[in-house]
Amino acid sequence: MAQLERSADDLLAQPWSSVHIGDSPFLLKAAFGDAVYRLMLSDLNSVWWEEVNSDELKQRAQELNKRLRAPVSAFCRHLSGLLEPLLQTGGSKVLPGFTCERTCNLLTISLRSELSGVPFYWAFRCTEAPLSMVSRHMICPLLNMMQALHRQTRDLMLLLQRKDAEILDYKESGAMLSRDRLATDIFDAEEFKERFLAESLSEAINMHDGRMFDSELQHLYTTIIAVKTSRKRRHSSGNQDSGNPQPSLQEAQDVAVSETKSEEITPKAAESPEIKKQPSHDRAQNRISVSGI
Repeated sequence: MAQLERSADDLLAQPWSSVHIGDSPFLLKAAFGDAVYRLMLSDLNSVWWEEVNSDELKQRAQELNKRLRAPVSAFCRHLSGLLEPLLQTGGSKVLPGFTCERTCNLLTISLRSELSGVPFYWAFRCTEAPLSMVSRHMICPLLNMMQALHRQTRDLMLLLQRKDAEILDYKESGAMLSRDRLATDIFDAEEFKERFLAESLSEAINMHDGRMFDSELQHLYTTIIAVKTSRKRRHSSGNQDSGNPQPSLQEAQDVAVSETKSEEITPKAAESPEIKKQPSHDRAQNRISVSGI
C-alpha cells in the first residue's frame, strides 16, 4: 500500500510525453516503484489509467509468460526500462514493440520484448480515468500553464516597451546604429497580437506534429506541480481548513498569478547615472554601437 501511495505521488509529478503506439498518437505518463506501477494515457478524446500492485503484477506475468520465472521486481524494472527512457525528453516518439486495442471502456497496450534473452509479453490493461483524476493530472495543471504563459507573454511585451524607451534615450543622446540592418520599429503590442492570430495561430495549435509536450512545456508542468504540492503540504502542516470539496481546483486557483494592471510605457529619456548625455556639439562626432541592446 505504501508503494502504491508513493507511486501515486510520483505519477502526479511526471510530465506528459507525446508518443506513438502503432499509428495512434498518445500523451503518456508513468511511474514505477520496486514492484508496482501507475500509468495514464490520453488520445485527447479519452483518458485511461492503470494501477498494478505486486500481487497483480506477478499474476499477470505468470498468465502471459507461463514458462518464465523471475522476481516481480525484475518484471517491473524491465517495463520501466522500456518506457522511462522514452518519457525523459520532449517530442513525439514511437514505442517499439507496442500495439494498442480499444474495446468499450478498455484500452489494452500489448508489448513483446525480451527479458534476459527470453521472450517476454505484457499487456497494460487501462480503464477510463475518473474525472477527479483527469482534473488533477490534466485540466488544472494545463490551466495553470496557460495562466503562466499568458503572464510571461505580458511581461515580455512590457520588457520590449522598456527596451524601446531605452533605445530612444540613446538616440536622443546622439547615439547612432553602426549597422542599419539592426534597426527595428517601435513595438506595438496590439499589432503583434493581431499578426500572431492571423499568421501563427494555426501552426501553434497544430496537435498532430508530435510537439504537444516538448521539453520546455514538460519543465513548466513539473514546476507547477512542485509548487502546488509544496503549497498543499504547507497548508496541511498549518492546520488549514480541509473541508473544500474540490481541493485540486482550489489549488489551481491558488497557484494562478494574480492579475496586475498593465503599465503604459511611453518612450522617454531614461535618467540612468550610467548614461551621460553629451554636449550637442560633440554628438555629430560620436558613433556609438548599440548592437548589443
